[in-house]
Amino acid sequence: MGARSGWLQRVLAPQPEAMVMSVERLLSLLRGRTTVHLVRGATRLLEPSLYPFKADEVPLMGDLGRAGLGGIDAYTSGFRSVFLPASGGWLKAKAIGIPAGSSRPFLVGDRICTYWLGDVNIGAGRLIWGFSTVDEAENELRRTTEAMEAGCPAPMPVGVGLYGGVTVIDLRDRLELFRLLASETRESLLERFRLSGRTVEATCVFMAQPTDVRVDEVLYGFLHPAVEDFLTHGDCRDFLRWLGSSCGSNLRAHHDAGLLHGTVRKDGGFMTNSHTANHLVDEEGTYTTDYHMAYRSDDGTLRETEVYFLASQMSPLPRAAEAAGRELEPAKPLIYEMPPDEGTIIPTGQFGGRFFSPANRQEEYTESFLDGVIYGYNRRRVRQVESRLRREALLTAAVCKRELFRLLRLPKGMERGTDQVAMRLATRRFTEEELRDSRARLEKELG
Repeated sequence: MGARSGWLQRVLAPQPEAMVMSVERLLSLLRGRTTVHLVRGATRLLEPSLYPFKADEVPLMGDLGRAGLGGIDAYTSGFRSVFLPASGGWLKAKAIGIPAGSSRPFLVGDRICTYWLGDVNIGAGRLIWGFSTVDEAENELRRTTEAMEAGCPAPMPVGVGLYGGVTVIDLRDRLELFRLLASETRESLLERFRLSGRTVEATCVFMAQPTDVRVDEVLYGFLHPAVEDFLTHGDCRDFLRWLGSSCGSNLRAHHDAGLLHGTVRKDGGFMTNSHTANHLVDEEGTYTTDYHMAYRSDDGTLRETEVYFLASQMSPLPRAAEAAGRELEPAKPLIYEMPPDEGTIIPTGQFGGRFFSPANRQEEYTESFLDGVIYGYNRRRVRQVESRLRREALLTAAVCKRELFRLLRLPKGMERGTDQVAMRLATRRFTEEELRDSRARLEKELG
């Protein structure tokens, strides 16, 4: 109860200005921004005081023309969500549409039009493009509440938004969707919606949380060649052990409460929600987010598999899956992973237990994070490091991540980009001039 009370105090109490500024600074380094519009809808709010809009307004991203009730600037958070200040803290608005591209929801009159994908490798195997189904939203609220009440560091459920009847056309999967969009004119697409569209109920979810900085975003910073100009190698390893142990301890708390973060068997392998992109971090620690796949289970194999995925999936650290396999030896799971451009999970390969020995300083970072995950999970404890180091390492990693993506010519706010980053690091050789200029920018930002 004490842990739960402390966590709720962090979520609900107005954050000190210094902490808010810290979150703002980290997000400004890591994320892009987008515009959200308010449209008429309905809400079911568990915590009305934490919802910053009118009860009959819901946020929406898409091709809205002049129909929006006002533009709001927000940080992007994944492919269909945003993060914005609210009530002295922060609000995650999840599944509110798509901010850019040809697949954005659009309005015909006051009716939202989007797509129903009936055979996808995520969640229940079907989804409303850009939004949540009623069942998904209800499960997310229920499981998040269960985790929070069990003492797990989880977001505070604020409620759901209801868009009313949304018109969809039925497609098989993401591939069929983008083939359709490439072949149709706007006029022919509208005609297809008129002839084949059907009505479904679409929802979004609201969560109060003190930060939206993801653990995988922080890990990218340790791939920049100059990170040790600002943190010692020992400090980097100590921070990563702390970070991993906090994530591992959180996952163990969920398992002790009878909850899986979200791992299911699929076609002889697994789909998972247990990875570093679903653990968030601030100066105080980490917590778990994204419960739409969570469910109750005492399956020991799935619990072990979730630990393996946490140590390896979405981690940009070199040889992360191989290192996790050495210690955790999963039964060669078939891994489904989010591609960088859209939110569909695809199979990417198999990994088994292999001997792992760090071959360089960056691979020692991999080992440190893994050791932390195992320590935190097995001992239900978080390794201790000074708050000063946590604060400095978070800022340094965020600045280094931004600079790394600049060197690799990747968008600053690109998320789930492990494959792209690994491929470019393997084939790209930075010139002395590029590294000198990058160090100068780092020094200017970090002092």
